[in-house]
Amino acid sequence: MFAAAEPKSEGAKLAMSELETAKAANPKLDGPRLNEPKLDKPGAGLPFIEWAVAKYIVFPRRFKNSSKEKALADFAEQSDKILKLARGLSSEQLVERRLIARLQGLEDSSRYWSVAMTLDHLTIVGNLMSHAVIELSKGSNALKVVGTAEVKPGAAADAARSLKDFEEMTERFLLEVGKANIDVRSKVTHPHPWFGPLNAYQWLVFAAPHENIHLRQIEAIVALL
Repeated sequence: MFAAAEPKSEGAKLAMSELETAKAANPKLDGPRLNEPKLDKPGAGLPFIEWAVAKYIVFPRRFKNSSKEKALADFAEQSDKILKLARGLSSEQLVERRLIARLQGLEDSSRYWSVAMTLDHLTIVGNLMSHAVIELSKGSNALKVVGTAEVKPGAAADAARSLKDFEEMTERFLLEVGKANIDVRSKVTHPHPWFGPLNAYQWLVFAAPHENIHLRQIEAIVALL
C-alpha cells in the first residue's frame, strides 16, 4: 500500500517500527479471536460500487481541484480535529473498543477498534505516506508494496503513546512533505492496492480524505463510550 523498502527517512523508520509493534501485539490479526464480532478479514476491501465511485469520480475530482498547499492544509485540519477529540478523552476511554456501523471508505474489519487503535493506524499510514510522497517527488519508485491488512493496529494500544505518536507524525508529515518539490504531472508512481498508481501529488491529496474517514470512525466510537 505504501512505501516501505529500506526506509531512510525518520517517518518511514518509525512507520516500520509501528508495523512490527502491531504484528507483535496482535499476531493473529487475520484469524478469529474469542469474544470479538465476526468481521471480514483485514484487506477484504470496499464494496464494488463504493470503490468505483471513489476511484473514478471522487478522487479524480479532488486531484483536479487541489494543490500541494491545499492538501497540506486539509491534512493539518483533519489532524487537528482528531487531536481535539482524542485529547478530550480519558486514558481508559481511549483504549475502549466499540463496534460501530460500517462507514463509507472503512473496511468491515476496522469496525471494532478503540480511539487509540485508530490513532495507531493513522500514525503507521501517515509515516508511510509521507515517505512515499518524498521518495516519489525525488523520482524514486523503488518502493515495496504494503497491503491494507499490514497497517491494521494491534489491540494492545497504549493511550499516552498512541496520542504522542500521532502528534509527532502530524508534525513530521507537515514539515517533511512541505519541503518536497512535488510535480503535479509527474509520471513516477507507486500503486495503491485499491486505487492503482498514484504519483507524489496524488498520494498527498489522498492523505486528508484518509484521515477524514478515521475522524468519522473516532466520532462514532466516542458516541458509544
